[in-house]
Amino acid sequence: MTSIDTRPVVDPQLDDGDNDDRYSHYVRKEDILRSATDGVPVKALCGKVWLPGKDPEKHPVCPQCKDMMGMLEAMQ
Repeated sequence: MTSIDTRPVVDPQLDDGDNDDRYSHYVRKEDILRSATDGVPVKALCGKVWLPGKDPEKHPVCPQCKDMMGMLEAMQ
């Protein structure tokens, strides 16, 4: 018998980009490609969810993403 997931689907809260967040964030490469081709939001290591569209080279790296990436690299 096949089971069906009956849990409601909840869209993540998207960041509208109108806040003061002027950081670049770490996101999986696969997610960036999928966002560019399918128009779906990405989720950064820090938890921010948004549709990317700005040049990440113009902003400093998010401190939370940077700390989390450092921890991940230390585990390897």
